[in-house]
Amino acid sequence: MGKSLGNAIYLSDSEEEITKKVMSALTDPNRIKKDDLGNPDICMVAYYHNLFSTKEEIKTVCEECKAGKRGCVACKKQLAKNIIEELRPIREKRKYYEEHIEEVDKILMEGTKKAQKIAKETMKKVKKAMMLDY
Repeated sequence: MGKSLGNAIYLSDSEEEITKKVMSALTDPNRIKKDDLGNPDICMVAYYHNLFSTKEEIKTVCEECKAGKRGCVACKKQLAKNIIEELRPIREKRKYYEEHIEEVDKILMEGTKKAQKIAKETMKKVKKAMMLDY
């Protein structure tokens, strides 16, 4: 999954978009049928499970995949659910700020003032060190 492939997951993506992108992800190319033995070591979906799933889930996913007990569709659905849950607080906060633009403007203005104050003090030190403080 990546931006150049058009299947990157963005914080602005809806749950449906995330699910659609995960469901289109490539899996073990040697696994044709659900009952075929899988190799999670070469499967991108298994790789993403390592990032978004619990250790117990990862263990179960890998064992069931290797034994041919879990199909790729079930694996992808679980991954999509986990990604959605992991990103939910971030997406909610993003939505809040999209709906409260005036608060974003206020935060940016306060940050700018604070940065300008720090920069001014830093430049005083720089000019003094370079003996340009006349």
